[in-house]
Amino acid sequence: MYVWNTTIDGSCVQCHQHMETRDHLFFSCSYSATVLSKLARNLMGNHFSTTWSNIVIYASQKQSDGVKLCLTRYVLQETTYSIWRERNTRKHGDTKTPSEVLFRNIDRLVKNRTMSLTSPHAQRFATAYQAWIGAVP
Repeated sequence: MYVWNTTIDGSCVQCHQHMETRDHLFFSCSYSATVLSKLARNLMGNHFSTTWSNIVIYASQKQSDGVKLCLTRYVLQETTYSIWRERNTRKHGDTKTPSEVLFRNIDRLVKNRTMSLTSPHAQRFATAYQAWIGAVP
């Protein structure tokens, strides 16, 4: 955005310490990294990273534990969307959501989604809820 209009403030609206880039906003900002770490660290194990390219590589792979990979992809989707909404909320002067509240909201979304799987393919992901409960503190 800053490249298009140099008169705007291009700093991150969450931490006010760095320029707002995709990598910073969604992964390296202290606010985002806190939320993402709580949600995805145990799912991704030693593959956890706050670097865009590493996350894309991990989420794009096929692995034997399809449940964890599916959960990881869903968590990345929900986290990215939630952080983007939070960014826009702050940008337009609305109330800030603490990272702990955002974490709990995403955790609830994932729990609800894993409990509502009813398609024929849901049998394959029957353990998703238990995997999520075991992975998130």
